[in-house]
Amino acid sequence: MYKISLSILAVCFCLVLGSCKKSFLDINQNPNQATESSITPDLTLAAQLSATANRNASSWDFLNRWLGYWSASGGYSRATQEMSYAIPNTFGEGIWNNIYYTVNQYKTMERKAEELDWKFYQGISKIMQAHEVGVLVDLYGNVPFSTAWDLSGNIRPSYDDAETIYKALIPMIDEGLALIKAADGSDRNIATQDIMFEGDKTNWAKFANTLKLRFLIHTSNTNTFNVQEEIAKIQAEGSGFLGEGLGAMVQPGYSADKRNPYFNAHLFLQNGNEADDYNRANNFVLDLMKNMNDERYKRFYRPAAATGEFRGTSYGQDPVDENAGNRTSGIGYGPVPTATSPMWIMTSVEAMFLRAEAVIRGWLPGDPQAAYNAAVTESFEYLNVPNAETEAAEYLAGLNPRVAWPTTGAMQDQIAVLAWQKYFALNGIQANETWTDIRRLGIVNPPLSVAPERGTNTIPVRLLYPSGEYFYNSQNVNEQGTISQFTSKIFWDK
Repeated sequence: MYKISLSILAVCFCLVLGSCKKSFLDINQNPNQATESSITPDLTLAAQLSATANRNASSWDFLNRWLGYWSASGGYSRATQEMSYAIPNTFGEGIWNNIYYTVNQYKTMERKAEELDWKFYQGISKIMQAHEVGVLVDLYGNVPFSTAWDLSGNIRPSYDDAETIYKALIPMIDEGLALIKAADGSDRNIATQDIMFEGDKTNWAKFANTLKLRFLIHTSNTNTFNVQEEIAKIQAEGSGFLGEGLGAMVQPGYSADKRNPYFNAHLFLQNGNEADDYNRANNFVLDLMKNMNDERYKRFYRPAAATGEFRGTSYGQDPVDENAGNRTSGIGYGPVPTATSPMWIMTSVEAMFLRAEAVIRGWLPGDPQAAYNAAVTESFEYLNVPNAETEAAEYLAGLNPRVAWPTTGAMQDQIAVLAWQKYFALNGIQANETWTDIRRLGIVNPPLSVAPERGTNTIPVRLLYPSGEYFYNSQNVNEQGTISQFTSKIFWDK
């Protein structure tokens, strides 16, 4: 998946070297060369928001396959490490490196914004750091945090407790939102360089509140937060949440030759060739959705090129010609309809399901069934299902226990049906959040790989620390003890 192995130290050391003063060598200086002092926040924000969104384009492909959404074309040999779940420390380490690098860029932007007193940029950087670090903790648990980006004082950063990090994220979001609200209009080019909300303070508040709700929902089986207190703060702020057609979507100006990264990775290239003939529909989800008369499967997947049928494969099976790419269903147009469509950081669909779960748990006011119905309907509309509202209503009126609202009135029964519908709705969109829900709730049980190499292995509950950490930061990573992808759970996984 990722061939370049770098640790936090290796990534950030390059940044340190790049910023060192070398005046004794500066005989000739290029006035057009960018330096940290010359790169202002308005020149970096769009790139970093794009980097955060781009991670959702292909970084979670392995999770889409592990969790029953996607499988592999019969035209490829088995990926035995991934399909057996016997992953090494190099597996997925590009995600670790990418997140640490991106947070470092946001931190640099924050420092520069503070110097310039550009509060809007400073606030955005804090909120986005919280988003990035939250993703990191959900994958790895304890990670370097408090000293991770201070190489001058901590060249080998210590690891912080995962729950302690989570507790620091909501105050970070609150600080960011306060800065945005205090912005006085002096933040240069904020309306054009904020490629997510175009400098709209209310929408940033909605995103901040929804991100906080995500963290509260993740920790619903723990005592990490005083939920009532945090919900009261969100309600007092008053801006509400994302949803009803509003997601955290970036649009840097995708065009025919600068295409949406998801479309370019999984649908079609600029030359018209299929971009991804490896990832195919997984029989598990495809068959479930067909049997439930769930029209969304026609948006999550495309018909097989050779037959026009919707047909999948089983994850881990032997490669055979009848399951070749042109005979099976590829990734559909629902998540990204065109090459110029915006790319998501958080969809309105996820936001609506977070709100619905909060209503079911009694955290937010409202009718639980109405909130659930609204979240499912949002999924149909987001995917551009024809006659979406009507199709959603007919679907919700069905009797299948994975969709029908339970008559028992028990919260756990309501959470169960919501978990299934959120699972379907995030197909190919936000598999890392699906993985979190599967671990914390234990309701959806995706099929295990049928690869013979799997043996008795089960779907991992976390990723392993990257090999670079054991090379560059061995003392601190070894203090975390022996880590198993099968038993070393994230703190909220109860």
